[in-house]
Amino acid sequence: MTTGRQNAAVAGGNPISWTVENDGSRLRVVDSIERRQLTFTPEEGGRLSVADVAREWFVPVDRAATLGVSTLWLPTTWDVFLRAPDGTLLADIPAGETGAVTDEAVAEVTTAPIKIYFASRGGLRVSTIDGQTRLEGVGGTPLVLGARSPHEQPARTITVPPTPEGYMRGVSEFGAALKTASPERTFPTLRGYPPEIQIGSELDIPQGPQRPETGVTLRLPRTVETVFAAAPLAYFLGAEIEPGRPPRLELDGDRTVPIDSFGATTPEALHRLLIHTFTLDCVARTEGQYPMELSARRTIEAAGVRLDWEAIYEKPLADRLAAFLSVDLQTVEAAAPDWRLTADIPETDDSGPLLPHLANELADIRTYPADHYPSESRERASTGQPSVSEQVNDATDTLLRGADPRPPGGESGAVNDRVPRSVEDASATPDVFRIRRADSILQVYAGNGVPIGANKITEESYLRHLSETPDETAALRVVVVCNDTEMLAEASVEEIYSSAPLLSVTGELRTNLTVDSLRDLLQSDIDLIHYIGHVSERGLSCADGHLDIGDLDAVSAQLFILNGCRSFRQGEKLVENGALAGVGTLQNVNNQVATEMGKKIAQLLQHGWPLAGALSLLRFDAIAGQEYTVLGDGTAELVSADSGVPACCLVEPTPDGEYRISIDTYLTRVRHLGTIFRPSFGEDDVYHLAGGEVSQWVADETELRELFERENAPVQLRRERSSTKLSLRWSHDLAEDMSPLSDGLTERMSPSSPLSDSSSKETTETD
Repeated sequence: MTTGRQNAAVAGGNPISWTVENDGSRLRVVDSIERRQLTFTPEEGGRLSVADVAREWFVPVDRAATLGVSTLWLPTTWDVFLRAPDGTLLADIPAGETGAVTDEAVAEVTTAPIKIYFASRGGLRVSTIDGQTRLEGVGGTPLVLGARSPHEQPARTITVPPTPEGYMRGVSEFGAALKTASPERTFPTLRGYPPEIQIGSELDIPQGPQRPETGVTLRLPRTVETVFAAAPLAYFLGAEIEPGRPPRLELDGDRTVPIDSFGATTPEALHRLLIHTFTLDCVARTEGQYPMELSARRTIEAAGVRLDWEAIYEKPLADRLAAFLSVDLQTVEAAAPDWRLTADIPETDDSGPLLPHLANELADIRTYPADHYPSESRERASTGQPSVSEQVNDATDTLLRGADPRPPGGESGAVNDRVPRSVEDASATPDVFRIRRADSILQVYAGNGVPIGANKITEESYLRHLSETPDETAALRVVVVCNDTEMLAEASVEEIYSSAPLLSVTGELRTNLTVDSLRDLLQSDIDLIHYIGHVSERGLSCADGHLDIGDLDAVSAQLFILNGCRSFRQGEKLVENGALAGVGTLQNVNNQVATEMGKKIAQLLQHGWPLAGALSLLRFDAIAGQEYTVLGDGTAELVSADSGVPACCLVEPTPDGEYRISIDTYLTRVRHLGTIFRPSFGEDDVYHLAGGEVSQWVADETELRELFERENAPVQLRRERSSTKLSLRWSHDLAEDMSPLSDGLTERMSPSSPLSDSSSKETTETD
């Protein structure tokens, strides 16, 4: 029994722990690896008494306990599935609604930041009162709690020679991570993490989990480009890769399907096949433990596709795949979620170890020759044409000159710009290029140079996240450093971070730190450091000089925001020296714009957006977002979104005075491709595959205000997307003042300030 202290299981490596607080009046459940926590309270007068218990669940749980009470209040409203003990779905209760099962049942809280289950032998009743979900054991039967962390790790490390044949053998083992070959593997937590890859002179595949017998083989040419591109598909299909031409799928050894007919190139065909099979398996799983109205199924059937989904669900993987290949690709692509990730990686030995991490994200993997950047234009200065870097810098300088950089009554310079203090610093520009376009929500890049439009990844940043171990505190420490008094307006982000819901966050503000003080801070245990000040090639500006991150032996801070001019190189050094991920700038940034960007990034992180997601949204919001980039593991997040998948509400006024509304969803590392999403406003009981823009409907002003009042979420007016001003708003602010919706383009910043130098939702990740 635990009262007032954390369960000792943390020391033994269990990521889930409990704390009973306030003399039994509050239960805190902590996922100490993912740094997530939830707080539950009993009925007034009730007293929690938690004791570990062994119990069979229909899904794996890391920990289970009796609670000693029959009624519990959840911290907010969430979707709840009521199931029989074997997992059979008995009732689907949307957030804010009521339902009950009078026989033995399990409640799956589908949208909470931690996977949470409650069981009661006498049945369960779910209701909502004053914005909180109430869970009650029917007839006063006590509740049992089960919880699981979504954290996954590779089970083993495979050594392969850096040859196409070596990579074929290694990638063929990725399917061993699958926890099932059924359509349910479209849920992120049922896919498992592929084994790590390391490069060596000889093949070495240690004993471990075996790849399921799916009957699927990929015959591919002996080229690095093709094998790399095939890694996500081979992982999802549990397929073996063998050399062969022409490229083809072999199903159970007796059916052959040419691959190149699915795309203009073999890599493109492989990716389109992944989208096709993944989406159709998402539809097929509606015949299993998650029978629901799925918008993707509606779209496919509306196009005239008639498949016996119940029969397909029961088929072996190879037979399902054969049935799926009879469906037109364009029909399925119209129903597919927006794909999350495109990765551009060089055809070098360094890229091999990235494959399991990119396969885990089901990325569209594109390779490029090591002596070229994967840019929109590969022209070099020797051709007589301006280089990409020169073009970017010219455009940047034009923007800076075209907008008066002086504050009212002041002169141009440090007061309004976070520019380097010397000409020498200003000329030290890294090799910048604009990444080639991709049809995905996010782009990442591995290699030299500075990509505009993509986040830069390294193998080390992925491995650091995977190696995280339970932390008994699970409280977050955020430190805001302002080393220039003229930039104190941004220091208010400390209050933003401290107000994170459902989580304990300690915010601190430090000003005018010395080199030694900043060094000590970076080498202490900090979850996020938000630096505000000048940055140059010499390092981060301090009260007594500059701190070059390259001079540090190690960095303990996990995440960072370097909100100063051209901070990219110092950010790279932070990741190289131990940080998990962070945000840096590619060019000079105007002080007012940087302040607005810093605040908006902080707000998005505080509401559960991962680093890459926050930057992706701001890049859509204004051109200023293009000057910021993510370094390291962009899936890193400070907190988890209250409702699962982060989402932004897009609003567009109609000529008749109403509003067309849609929800733009963003996938995260845990709430990944395959997660389902149901808005708590608009359509009735229709689920969507999360990823991109979903769920459009029309509302009048009263209905829209009600939507804005329910939850504080980012809002964009569709007409203001990609404008020259930062226009991201928040729903609670709009609920108080709806005038920006009907006004012209509302400028949230002073008209004279230069751009730069250059909803209500519910989501479900079930298993």
